[in-house]
Amino acid sequence: MANRKEQKQNTREKVLAAAARCFAEKGYSGCSISDIAQRADIAQGTMYVHFKSKDALFKVMIEEEHAQGAEKARRASNVTPYLNGIIGVMTDCIRDVGFPVDHRLWTEILAVAARNPAVRETFATGDRAMRRVFVELLRKAAKAGEIDSNLDLEAVSVWLYALVDGLIARTADDPDFDFQNHLNVFETLVRRALCPQQQS
Repeated sequence: MANRKEQKQNTREKVLAAAARCFAEKGYSGCSISDIAQRADIAQGTMYVHFKSKDALFKVMIEEEHAQGAEKARRASNVTPYLNGIIGVMTDCIRDVGFPVDHRLWTEILAVAARNPAVRETFATGDRAMRRVFVELLRKAAKAGEIDSNLDLEAVSVWLYALVDGLIARTADDPDFDFQNHLNVFETLVRRALCPQQQS
């Protein structure tokens, strides 16, 4: 029984990884269930055991991406200084988009969410849940005096994740852009934006 459950989970993960590669390379509209099944090396009918449709599969990928982002923020909230954790969560999200593919997957997710109302709702729901956890991390940092307590932390979470999305897109679109080379500038900008203003 355990082996069967494990096999089912392994197949599901194979499908998700194959779909991630396909969506990143060919885009959502250019990728069919048949393409994904072929890449996962399974029968097309087996796909439907795990996912009812390409839409359902895509939505699960978005949910898992956001769940991973929330987990990163949750782990960071247990370590001080909190500001280091905030920057760490952001850099982890930029470096590692979750599935074993390049950054094009996340830009495709953003593009499809902008055009498809059902996907947009899934994205917005996951984004809100992820940012709720991140806001708790920001609150801890504000309470500890590490970031400006006068900031609207909900708005800060939107701005910081917009910055993350932009840097993921830059990484996907510009082969000459190496985030690692810009890490010091990135960290300095975030610290200056969040830290309490010095009184002159």
